[in-house]
Amino acid sequence: MRQDQQVHSFISAKREKEKHSACCVRNDKSGCVQTSEEECSSTLAVWVKWPHHPSTPMLAGNKRQFGSVCHQDPRVCEQPASMEPHEWPDDITKWPICTKNSAGNYTNHLHMDCVITGRPCCIGTKGRCEITSREYCEFMRGYFHEEATLCSQVHCMDDVCGLLPFLNPEVPDQFYRLWLSLFLHAGILHCLVSICFQMTILRDLEKLAGWHRISIIYLLSGITGNLASAIFLPYRAEVGPAGSQFGILACLFVELFQSWQILARPWRAFFKLLAVVLFLFAFGLLPWIDNFAHISGFISGFFLSFAFLPYISFGKFDLYRKRCQIIVFQLIFIALFSGLVILFYFYPIKCEWCEFLTCIPFTDKFCEKYDLDAQLH
Repeated sequence: MRQDQQVHSFISAKREKEKHSACCVRNDKSGCVQTSEEECSSTLAVWVKWPHHPSTPMLAGNKRQFGSVCHQDPRVCEQPASMEPHEWPDDITKWPICTKNSAGNYTNHLHMDCVITGRPCCIGTKGRCEITSREYCEFMRGYFHEEATLCSQVHCMDDVCGLLPFLNPEVPDQFYRLWLSLFLHAGILHCLVSICFQMTILRDLEKLAGWHRISIIYLLSGITGNLASAIFLPYRAEVGPAGSQFGILACLFVELFQSWQILARPWRAFFKLLAVVLFLFAFGLLPWIDNFAHISGFISGFFLSFAFLPYISFGKFDLYRKRCQIIVFQLIFIALFSGLVILFYFYPIKCEWCEFLTCIPFTDKFCEKYDLDAQLH
């Protein structure tokens, strides 16, 4: 949904490493692959590195400093051709994908006269790319790019995110995931829990307040919960209406407060609701349950309920007070949502201790690590 600085730095570091790579051609003619010098055996293969190799091409009267690239050379590519004023740059990470090479014998160009055994493969959901074989890529359930020769020629984030393509392949922009994920579930059990919730608590509230009011609270509290989760747990994929469901639970509290004066034992009802919510928040401290969505959805649902639920007034003063209350809580929710949007898009934060709000590590391996390094390795 945004260009994450850590992911962007990781991809930039991989491209800088690829910039200094070259084609490693095995001496037994069994194949070639794009690697660094350390990964290419000096005994069993030849690392065709420009400008030290005799096959080095020229650029503006000087030898190219970066390359070679397996099965790609500006001298033999016809589409797109490397010709003035559109010559391919010296930096190989800025080369286009060659769709057609000229016919001919490439005996003098080792990096062209070989069977390429590795191409870019996008693995995982964090923009990781490796030059590897199709078999390994399929084993890792990655996206194999038969048409490309370098990782810099593919956009892994655009591949793995799916749905609508990015406007700029380098900048993720799928903000619609904030509400689309509310209607997706991680399995049958997850879906059954949502159905049970909707057929009991949600149905009763719709009968009480109307579907239009409840739908506004349900959607906005879910979006707010997902937004908070994206801020504090940016490297974990999630689905489900957890934030929306806790926003609906907040409706029960607000409905209780609105009807406090006409209930025989309001404190008893309050402590019953409080016990249920505290139990669910405590349950959220287990792995793979997102308390950030729960807490944010509950808080936003609380504000929205005061703004949208119908109310009973006791006298003219109470009527004016509750009308002012509607305006105040609408402004509070707008401020909360705007603050989360600003944090997510403009001032991303990294909170080391915040993960303890969603999972308490009773043992060393009890909680999954949510940082980028743990996700990549």
